[in-house]
Amino acid sequence: MLAAFESDSEAGIQAKNALLSGARFEIWLKPLPASMLLGILRNRVRSLQRRGKPVVGVTECLASLAEKGEQGLLVAYVDDRERAGYLFPLYLDPHPLKVVACMGFGTSSEGDPITGPE
Repeated sequence: MLAAFESDSEAGIQAKNALLSGARFEIWLKPLPASMLLGILRNRVRSLQRRGKPVVGVTECLASLAEKGEQGLLVAYVDDRERAGYLFPLYLDPHPLKVVACMGFGTSSEGDPITGPE
C-alpha cells in the first residue's frame, strides 16, 4: 500500500506514517465512479464540519476527485484511530495502483464505523 502513494499532501503524509506505525487498512476492490465518490465525500465533509470534527486535506482531495470525472476508482481506508489519529479515506487509480486523493478526519472517542465506500 505504501508504494501507491505519490503525493506529499499533508493528509497523504499522515496516512503513510499511520501505515508505517501499523495502522489497519482496508481496500474495496470494486471501482466506483469518481463523480459518485465526490458527491458522497462532499456530504460527509459537511456533516463532519457541522459536528466540529477535525479534517485534513479536504480541498486537495475534493479537487483531485473532481478532476477524475467518471473514472472508476478504488476506495481504501487507513484507520489510525487506535492511536488517537485519523481515519483516512484513500481514493486509488487501479491502473497503475496509486493514490489520487486522500483526506483524514477525526472521530468521536467511540469511533465512527466504516460504513461504506465513501
